Amino acid sequence: MVLTPFSNRAYACVEKKVGNQLVAEISEDGLSDLFSKAREVQNRLCSMPLEERLIVIDKIGRAWAEKHRRGELEGLKNELSNSAGYSPGMIDLEFSLVPSAINALSIKQNLKASFQPGISCLEKFTKVGNDEYCWFRPRGPVFIISSGNSLIPPLIPTTISLATGNMTLLRPSLANFSGVKAVYSLLEEMDGDVAELMREALTISYFSHDSPSLEYLLSKSQVGVINFWGGEPARTEISRRVSSNPNHPALIINGPLTGYAIVDAAGADDSAALGLARNILLYDQQLCSSPTEGVFVGDWGEAVEFVTRVGKRLDELTETLPPKPTESYAYITEAVRRSLQFKGSMVFKSASSPSWTVALSKSRSVLDDAIQAFPEFGLHARRRFIEIIVVEKYEDALEMIENLPKRKSFRGIDGVQSVGLSVSDDVRERLCKDLAERGIFRILPLEDMYMRSALEPYDGMNLAQAFTYAVYRRDRPLAE
Repeated sequence: MVLTPFSNRAYACVEKKVGNQLVAEISEDGLSDLFSKAREVQNRLCSMPLEERLIVIDKIGRAWAEKHRRGELEGLKNELSNSAGYSPGMIDLEFSLVPSAINALSIKQNLKASFQPGISCLEKFTKVGNDEYCWFRPRGPVFIISSGNSLIPPLIPTTISLATGNMTLLRPSLANFSGVKAVYSLLEEMDGDVAELMREALTISYFSHDSPSLEYLLSKSQVGVINFWGGEPARTEISRRVSSNPNHPALIINGPLTGYAIVDAAGADDSAALGLARNILLYDQQLCSSPTEGVFVGDWGEAVEFVTRVGKRLDELTETLPPKPTESYAYITEAVRRSLQFKGSMVFKSASSPSWTVALSKSRSVLDDAIQAFPEFGLHARRRFIEIIVVEKYEDALEMIENLPKRKSFRGIDGVQSVGLSVSDDVRERLCKDLAERGIFRILPLEDMYMRSALEPYDGMNLAQAFTYAVYRRDRPLAE
């Protein structure tokens, strides 16, 4: 089966094989044709009331929820389970979350939080002072390069880009291409001028890393914003190519990040145990918010008791969210477990190896030592695996978070995006201040680190503002 683009028109394509997958990429001529209509399409889309744009977005989410309810996504679920490596149960859970990412209320709340003058500034000049006005216009075309296996992450910037009136070109990963395309293909089932304009404004196409079309997009095309989600070496290469583009597009990079858990004796209750277990299992820790290391502030006995409860919850949740481990992963996981035990860690593990692993270590990480012997067990290879380090002071946790990107076992990440807390109330405020001073983007309850509020920025930035530019207007001289 050929992965074909999603677009309102037929653009010239080039077929090529990427791994075992045959892909039809939009050609350079096709992209030039697409972008030649960008200003016209964006002006027409922006002429439609924002409320009507949001209604169409809401209909996408509702239509998806209905298909999911009727069991019409079973074939897609199995396809994505094979391509992404997640269990069918995990894919089904992700399907259930799509309407929460694509709905009018969430997007509207996000836009309200993003623009100080109010969301009317996306439709017209809006007063910001005495005889002073701003109108936020689409900065596109916007080219979004997503990565990873999960379906939800590419939907968020794409939907925000469309809502703010941009012509949008999305390049998903091979693993989630079919899922992303299936979501936005629901536009084809909708009537009305706004839905038709959104179909015209949105194009989805895969481009391989050595694609002439990708080279054209980055270094020559009249694109306005390039939003890249990923790490090295692609990040440096994309930055180099974009720097040579004579049209000087804005480059927005959302680099690789991870999550962290901090629990103390006062917060080590059943709710925290369930929350940590759920976040370890969901998406096999592949989200930027997934806790991949944790700290327990307290004594060893209290930590053992807490991790025992976490293990019980992991076993319970694994029944509905089973893993899909390979034979090689099972072998390397067991070898690392033995290495950690040899070096002094207490290892808790599933009865059905290698479903999950929690290593409890004293004062420092032991995983770094194990990684020297098993370098292939890096962060992006680990699944449902966490080391929890028992420390005496909260300052120790802060130091570990600060040093995380420098460590062998976390090579390839920029830092910590999310910290999930389950701590006593008397230290929470001070801890939040200390975490903010260390560059953490999200500080959350441990129970639902994976959930995003509509009001949240994305890795410290406001995407809706990044996809627009402000036109300033003043009607009187300042001297008057």
